[in-house]
Amino acid sequence: MLSIKIMTRIRFNSLANLVVGLAFVTAAPLAKGDWRVVEHSNPLGPGKVVDVLQDGKAVARFVHGEGQIKPFLHIFGSGGELVTNPGLDREGKGAGLFNHHRGIFIGWNKVSSELGNYDMWHKGGPGNGRYDIVKFENKTTKNSASIVAHIKWRATQKDAIGSDVMISERRTFNVSRPDGIYTQVDASFELKAERDVSLAGDLQHAGVHFRAHTEVATRNKETSYLWEPANAAGKGRVIDGNHQWARLLFPIGKRWYTAQEMNAPANGVKELSWRDYGRFGYFLPKQLKKGEPFNLKFRFAIEEVDAQANVTKPSEAQAKASHKLCTKRYKAFIKSLNNN
Repeated sequence: MLSIKIMTRIRFNSLANLVVGLAFVTAAPLAKGDWRVVEHSNPLGPGKVVDVLQDGKAVARFVHGEGQIKPFLHIFGSGGELVTNPGLDREGKGAGLFNHHRGIFIGWNKVSSELGNYDMWHKGGPGNGRYDIVKFENKTTKNSASIVAHIKWRATQKDAIGSDVMISERRTFNVSRPDGIYTQVDASFELKAERDVSLAGDLQHAGVHFRAHTEVATRNKETSYLWEPANAAGKGRVIDGNHQWARLLFPIGKRWYTAQEMNAPANGVKELSWRDYGRFGYFLPKQLKKGEPFNLKFRFAIEEVDAQANVTKPSEAQAKASHKLCTKRYKAFIKSLNNN
């Protein structure tokens, strides 16, 4: 009888440990509206993560470390599902179409300096340019949580004084849930050139982008885009001098989501790149002198919405209402920039 109890306890403890490993690091019950930032190993693949939790539920997750080609931010949906692309399976193998696109991310496929030329869009890791997380300075408030990562962009070669750093970066993701309706991410990328650096490439492989879950690539006929300026034409690209925002509508399982990326006017955006499989973002080539800063600000809004009226597109009324809402949120973003 005793042995049965012991075995039962062992099985229960093993199951409990498994649940903890696969869960989103929920600890003791939290007060309503309580925000937390928790660092731990990645339960869904290689590397490490920093989870943003509200009331013990994961809202966002910063993924980084060994086995990852670049640090990026995941967003979780209403049912706890990933709405952004992980790129890798649990064994660390590439999964899905164009799996180098992951969540909310920044990168250029042509980063050049005296230390060589590096593709910091597709590759990263040993033998390539890499992103090295030096430290975190995470914080929470009553209504939000922030992941603050200090990152070194490293080359594979070193200069005469033994430094391999091309860029030093302070990356901030401030995560909130305005009115409990949608997830808002204020993303700040503060780059400083540690030597003369060229950040180049083409509009499909450079800048700050959002990539929806790989499931969306198998349902690309169901996706649709809006952007402002609304009258700017574009088959996969939009060339205009007044880029304000872009919005993707996409399905995950039986749920539907929109993801809006808002561009600060000072960013110097050249073009908008978009693809029906769920990757879109802004092209930002830049030449930097040693010591020169390059500061970028974007806001993302991710929200569960009603399904499209038709299989392949929303109704005219749905599109008009979505455009109006996106414009309202963009104006609030600009106002927040002016108030800082």
